[in-house]
Amino acid sequence: MCMSVREGNIFVRGAGLELLSENIASGAFYDSEQRYPPPNCHPGTRRRILGILKNWIEDESKTTSVHWLYGAVGVGKSAIAQTICEDFSEQQLAASFFFSRTDPARNNSRRLFLTIAHQLASLPLLRDSIDAAICSRRDIIHATLEKQFRGLIIEPCSHITRDQWKSLPRLIVIDGLDECRDIPSQQRLLSIIRQAKTDKASLPFEFLICSRPEPPIRDAFRDQGYSSILRSIEVGGRDYESHKDIAQYFREGFNEIRQKRGPSERVNMDWPGEDVIQHLVQKACGQFIYGSTVLQYVGDSRGLPTERLEIVMNLLIPGNSESPYRNLDLLYKQILSTHTEDTRELLLDVIALILSPALVGLQIPWPYHRNSCYYIENLLCLAEGKVQALLYGLHSILFIPENNYDSIMYGEAERKNHIISLKAHCPTGEP
Repeated sequence: MCMSVREGNIFVRGAGLELLSENIASGAFYDSEQRYPPPNCHPGTRRRILGILKNWIEDESKTTSVHWLYGAVGVGKSAIAQTICEDFSEQQLAASFFFSRTDPARNNSRRLFLTIAHQLASLPLLRDSIDAAICSRRDIIHATLEKQFRGLIIEPCSHITRDQWKSLPRLIVIDGLDECRDIPSQQRLLSIIRQAKTDKASLPFEFLICSRPEPPIRDAFRDQGYSSILRSIEVGGRDYESHKDIAQYFREGFNEIRQKRGPSERVNMDWPGEDVIQHLVQKACGQFIYGSTVLQYVGDSRGLPTERLEIVMNLLIPGNSESPYRNLDLLYKQILSTHTEDTRELLLDVIALILSPALVGLQIPWPYHRNSCYYIENLLCLAEGKVQALLYGLHSILFIPENNYDSIMYGEAERKNHIISLKAHCPTGEP
């Protein structure tokens, strides 16, 4: 018999909720021990974007109910999502799910709605309904995403009155959607949310969805159904605020290294100097992951901070020493790993042409940009549309225009260095 009762302050869960708890991705919660320490916005940074999101969440008269936060690799999307979850955990946050490409429980969509339903079941007004939904149909745990969403979220919520909703949290945060390995599932999830938010009996939840601007996700958000309910904002890496925030991040990070290592290792109190910090800001190209990688490397107790910073500045890595950019190299190689071995060699040839278009070219006047899709396709005798297809999924490290005639951009020098590293280390085999 399924029961869901309260005895004093102790809730005795029914069989439905017990079954649900056995099939969730517990590491996907914003406060999961598995994610500790989670990425977070450094104090005083990302004020503009956090302010926009907080105003949207708190605005009871808003007309949009889905907010897409997107940006290139390493610009700090997950840190923003984490900060929002923490700031609104007491009242507005109803559920969170942080995808992770390297976690088998979080790199697919199978547990997404189960995990969200599990968090919603902590609300007394929804607990019994969700418990009963599973008791009446135990195989819903293995049902399609569409049936799980309807049976465990939409139908239990339909029993709550408008007045009751006023006291309930409504924000659901989904981070790293692009890290869901099954691309069709990414679009299915967005389609399910769109349908739920545009039905006559609209689901009262609000969704903050964070991802890289990969084509499948971007195209799903372009659906006409999203036009009236979607708001989006890019986490820029090339704007003034990003550069200012990263500079502040470096200043405080180096200050912490000085305090920990300075007295015993004779690190000057004015080290490394503002000129060095500004140089590192330019190398970061707006990527907070670059800043965190540099500070982690320089502050590592296995080496002298001053010597390690010299390595970073000069990119002269002594023999038998680890690269200061090991984490970034792994990240970029991970992006390339989505390509099969038979297409990877051609992809790397295309990348080489994008990086060095002046090194090779047609021996006739050519009216198009030398690193455009059209030019490269003609140079390599590829079918029209082939370059766009090869670069599909690389929008987080390359700026790829939608037409075939404009230049493909790779950002500033430091981003180019990492892409070159991929070319050097991923010839044809495993990246």
